[in-house]
Amino acid sequence: MPDFKTVFWSFLVGGTVLAGLSSFAARAADVDQDVMNRGAYLATAADCIACHTKPGGIPFAGGLKIATPMGDIISTNITPDADHGIGKYSEHDFEQALRKGKRRDGANLYPVMPYVSYAALTDQDVHALYVWFMNGVKPVAQTPPATQLSFPSNIRLTLSGWNMLAGTETQETGDSASYDKMRRGRYLAIALEHCGTCHTPRNVMLMEKSDQYLAGSPLSGWYAPNITPSKTGGIGDWSEDDLVQYLHTGRVKGRSQAAGPMGEAVEHSTSHLTDADLHALAAFVLQVKAIDDASDTQPRDGFGKANDIPDLRSGELTRIDNLSQKSPENLFDANCAACHGQNGAGTVDQYAPSLYKNSVVGAGRPDNLIMTILTGVNRKTADGHASMPAFGSTSDVQRLDDAEVASLVNYVSKTFGSGTYTVTADQVTKVRKDHTPH
Repeated sequence: MPDFKTVFWSFLVGGTVLAGLSSFAARAADVDQDVMNRGAYLATAADCIACHTKPGGIPFAGGLKIATPMGDIISTNITPDADHGIGKYSEHDFEQALRKGKRRDGANLYPVMPYVSYAALTDQDVHALYVWFMNGVKPVAQTPPATQLSFPSNIRLTLSGWNMLAGTETQETGDSASYDKMRRGRYLAIALEHCGTCHTPRNVMLMEKSDQYLAGSPLSGWYAPNITPSKTGGIGDWSEDDLVQYLHTGRVKGRSQAAGPMGEAVEHSTSHLTDADLHALAAFVLQVKAIDDASDTQPRDGFGKANDIPDLRSGELTRIDNLSQKSPENLFDANCAACHGQNGAGTVDQYAPSLYKNSVVGAGRPDNLIMTILTGVNRKTADGHASMPAFGSTSDVQRLDDAEVASLVNYVSKTFGSGTYTVTADQVTKVRKDHTPH
């Protein structure tokens, strides 16, 4: 039988946990549900969960390593736990963090937190977000490891100068839910979805180039493409309905499929927006200044056709211990053709998409094709689960080395895309390094 001390401590701990959960439930029931619902929707639109949840972790408990040129920044716990999260934040403290990048203790936040964009949030929306985070998010007693950057990046005071030079978006006013379509779209793109954080190139000071809004930028091994309405470099050949479908499902037949960070944004954020908001967002993006891209001479999704090539399979099995370098054709046949087809047409329902008329394969830069091969696709929406196995170092199917990935990328580009890639093994090595937290 357990002794008295064991029973006592079990009762005490269990009682404390139950009391905490009861208190959480009571707080949630005590506030205006319309404000709570608004806050929950805004947090989804702002995609807070993407950065503040590590893979396999508890929502909003932090711990995600975010690779930056300064080093890895580890996201913080933003649950309402008083000791490990933001439970002691007043609404003023919360607003200062959201709009000005200031912690409760006055220290500067690193600008991977998109406070430059969140500065445009209305007072009403900041209030709704605060109410929801404090009453609708479960407290988690877990402190992620602290960010450890080398000098001088570890001196947060230096960010005061960066903030002065970078500036912030202008705060919006009024009820954002009542804005007309174009104003609502701008608000979603700039203040909430913060599209420019990934899709706008940055200068040597890592500040967004305001005159190149949404013109494309490198992103941890990936490349957030030009999404201006340029007819060659961007998505000027897309309709509003095309972009709405992409944001809602993560794919548009004959155009593109979302993977990597964009796949996460679709899964956790844009797929949950209302139809009206999706149309507003799409309409705004399609009317920003068109910026051509020197690496793209025609629409990315305008290349290629089905490839009429003979079946390379001879009926002879390949020994697993045969380490000789495979030809590009054999690499494609062994790793891609089973799903995408020998001719690259994909499956009938396009679950495995066509490799021609595909913006990843037709892009002037090879980054996203390399990363898709290395990391695969794993995107879940109401439209279904899109999955492609990875062929990188953690692959469960086939681990390709850098030379094999380079050979495969060049073959796919030559056969189904622009044919302009001359990717080397060293380039693949660099992409792997840029993607992997250090």
